[in-house]
Amino acid sequence: MKPDNEKTYIFPNDLDSLSEVRKEVRSFLGEKCPDLTKGRIVFCLDEVITNVIEHGFPEPKESEILLTMQNRSKEWKFIINDKGISFDPTKLKSETWKELYESGADGGFGLRSVKKIMTIKYKRLKSPPGNKLTLIYSKEADE
Repeated sequence: MKPDNEKTYIFPNDLDSLSEVRKEVRSFLGEKCPDLTKGRIVFCLDEVITNVIEHGFPEPKESEILLTMQNRSKEWKFIINDKGISFDPTKLKSETWKELYESGADGGFGLRSVKKIMTIKYKRLKSPPGNKLTLIYSKEADE
């Protein structure tokens, strides 16, 4: 893959780093990416990375998160690697928005929304232990 079609960004598992992550993602997507697409992708990555930081590291522990961004001919691909607690969002049954709203439960809306916008793949890594979460946005969705 060409260097301008792929970028890796490493940041701390700290919510304060989210504004920098958003800036890096917007910069990578560039001017040719439609604003609507850019907004959707930034929303999804923000939601997923927030969940990784908040739930993957319940005890304060300094760690790094690796975000690999790829611009492919038919898709935008984002790979998030972390060393937090294992969680496979692909196995979580998504309730409907109405069920989430009526239950008043904290959480669920973000992940459900991400699943509507992007394809999600998860893999638990064994050596070294960690998580690999892949989010794919089809460029055909913009056509």
